[in-house]
Amino acid sequence: MKIEKLEQSGFIFETENGFRLALDIGRFTPIEKLEGVEVDAFLVSHIHGDHFSIDHIRALGPKKVYVNNECEEALGEDVLPFEIVTIKDGDNLKIGDIDLKVFNVDHGPNVSAPLEENFGFLLEVDSKKIYFAGDMFYESGIDVSNLEVDLALIPVGGFYTFGPEEASVFIRKFSKINEVVSMHYDKTPETKIKFLELAESDFKIS
Repeated sequence: MKIEKLEQSGFIFETENGFRLALDIGRFTPIEKLEGVEVDAFLVSHIHGDHFSIDHIRALGPKKVYVNNECEEALGEDVLPFEIVTIKDGDNLKIGDIDLKVFNVDHGPNVSAPLEENFGFLLEVDSKKIYFAGDMFYESGIDVSNLEVDLALIPVGGFYTFGPEEASVFIRKFSKINEVVSMHYDKTPETKIKFLELAESDFKIS
């Protein structure tokens, strides 16, 4: 499995068989950066523009796009060059070579409007287990106390998500994490520096 991190909370996962899944690549990633990049599927955690952008989805040319009801409604009734698959809290599904569990997480009180759904994900890719916290502000979603993962993708930016202090507490609640990937700090790079100070002595962090 290969993983490429893009701005904010964007990722591209590539399996050993060459299947490519994009996750939450939104407006913080320049469109021109995606020129020549293709994926098989695109997965979205929630409707906010730094995670969900029709222009970025079109640029990557997926065959299937996995979204919640709120995102599907925002796509409208235009004929789109991909299949839309609606996902919900509690779903367990297969996207190409990747097994996915969907769970709702709490985005906190600072969003401008209430969200219908805001997802985190647990992915299994080539025998690797990846936890994606999404835009988590309060500890929520699945119980992680008995969870062992190879990668934990954790927001550290504060205000809309965990800040560095909350993130450093949360990762210590997992049974085991091989590596932590910090995210959602593009507007506040100092929060990643603080997170590293708090957690790097105990975890491998990128």
